[in-house]
Amino acid sequence: MIIASHDTFPDLGCEAIIFLDDESGECFQIQRDLLGTVETPRPRYSITTGVGAPVDEGILSWRRDDDEFEFALIPRAARLFGGASSLAFRVVAAEETTVADIAAHLDRLVG
Repeated sequence: MIIASHDTFPDLGCEAIIFLDDESGECFQIQRDLLGTVETPRPRYSITTGVGAPVDEGILSWRRDDDEFEFALIPRAARLFGGASSLAFRVVAAEETTVADIAAHLDRLVG
């Protein structure tokens, strides 16, 4: 099962949408610096698996169909996932949020 959540980390100066596979522990994260925490221009967002360097603005497009999310990735981001140019998975929202909330955060961060 993939559990989706949105969290703000003031101590790290970022917010993140996290898709966590509760069986394998693998994750897909979309992160953005909190406003007012960085003095130099930064990308809108970056993606990461939690291992290795994040990829700036690595999503070409995304869509949601009920509880399923699909992401088309730029080639550099695809390498994080063994060369797969897209990711698709069904999610369950973490406590105190909904799948619609996750989609709204995605729309705000990625567009």
